[in-house]
Amino acid sequence: MSTGRGSDMQDSLGLMQFHDQYLYSGGAAGGNLPLAHSFLPHHQAGFVHADDRCTGKEDMPEFDEPGADAGEQELAACKEVSHGGDGAVEEQTAAAATARAEDAEEEARGVRMIALLMECAVAVSVGNLADANGMLLELSQMASPYAASCGERLVAYFAKAMAARLMSSWVGICAPAAPPPCAAIHAAFRAFYNVAPFARFAYLACNQAILEAFHGKRLVHIVDLDVVPGGALQWLSLLPALAARPGGPPVLRVTGFGMSASVLHDAGNQLAGLANKLSMPFEFYAIAKRPGDVDEAADVPTKRPGEAVAVHWLRHAMYDAAGDDGATVRLMRWLEPKVLTLVEQERGGAPGDGGGAAGHGSFLDRFVSALHHYSALFDSLGASRPADEDASRHLVEHGVLDREIGNVLAVGGPSRSGREKVGCWQAELGRHGFLRAGAGGRAQLVAGACPAGLGYTVADDHDGTVRLGWKGTPVYAVSTWTWCPSPHAQR
Repeated sequence: MSTGRGSDMQDSLGLMQFHDQYLYSGGAAGGNLPLAHSFLPHHQAGFVHADDRCTGKEDMPEFDEPGADAGEQELAACKEVSHGGDGAVEEQTAAAATARAEDAEEEARGVRMIALLMECAVAVSVGNLADANGMLLELSQMASPYAASCGERLVAYFAKAMAARLMSSWVGICAPAAPPPCAAIHAAFRAFYNVAPFARFAYLACNQAILEAFHGKRLVHIVDLDVVPGGALQWLSLLPALAARPGGPPVLRVTGFGMSASVLHDAGNQLAGLANKLSMPFEFYAIAKRPGDVDEAADVPTKRPGEAVAVHWLRHAMYDAAGDDGATVRLMRWLEPKVLTLVEQERGGAPGDGGGAAGHGSFLDRFVSALHHYSALFDSLGASRPADEDASRHLVEHGVLDREIGNVLAVGGPSRSGREKVGCWQAELGRHGFLRAGAGGRAQLVAGACPAGLGYTVADDHDGTVRLGWKGTPVYAVSTWTWCPSPHAQR
């Protein structure tokens, strides 16, 4: 990259701020405050200024010398305090001992719940449904999704998912997943965006890659393979950066896929309004289908000569957003994107597989990797919103994580269709003509926006994958790819 281009890119990236108009709406509840506020360090005002120091005898306060009667009263008061001091110390010691005992009891209870949950998972994996049912009954009495403890809430949601899995195993069938409540999912994901920074970190890394791919291009086209979770959140921050490019804004088209026509409509209206303010030529195409269910020639807008295409996919386990995975890969190849940004959850398995499909691998493997992954997420949410009854955090846990945990542990995963699902999307892209585009300093950009000292971590691999984590545990992976039609480029 030349010096001039780097300078232009830096100027544009300075405008990439993640604004959400819903963050600044009124209301007494603190859940609508920008996330950045909770990251501000709190300093103690314990410094003495030069003007506050005593400079001589004139500045020293004068005291009246107490008389004999006052001295006797003070001596009597001191004796009373002295006689009562042993009792106060004993009370403090007893209180500290009680607190330690309660902490030890709570820790032992947490260990017992996790051990019981693991035993239940083993019983389910070997078909011992009667024992598993007994353990779930005990867990239902021990864990609540409204508890103050992050670990207890985690166990409650896992026990709920295990109960659904147990019921389907008893019946012998698993009904197809119902269509997702898109409006509720959209609201819950917006709360996740506000409460924890993982989504905004991923958006920042992806937008940086798209901005670089669009450099110098007059005609640009963004294809979002699933608009429902975030709506227009990601692109509302990218449009100002595109508009600020030297030479003026490009002619932008955005095509959004999703299972909710209303969410697509709202996203298109928001983007069109912002583009109008920025004097940016703009078109929005809404496709109320999953990418694996479309006919490319009939449903997707015709490609324009010389147009640079960016494909974005935020993968999750809230529902089956792709449909037919094979058809989704064919759509990606048909689009021939200059850049493809892929955001995946890290749930173990092979490096970079994002945990695989929700139904990929054995039940016990999925259980252990999911427990590890969601333990980190619950812990991070508890650190961001420690209040026992935080409404926003509960909305995230109930509307996003509960739904994902249930689908990860369900029979066949979220599609439950019997169709083969891709286990490792990064490997799948490499087999179908896509090459890694490299990191390009995106990990450093995200690390610069990451609040220090709170437990969030950013790392990049040699292949350019940016990994977002909590206390060293990878939680999300962001990889960037480019289409290369030559068969010799496939890996």
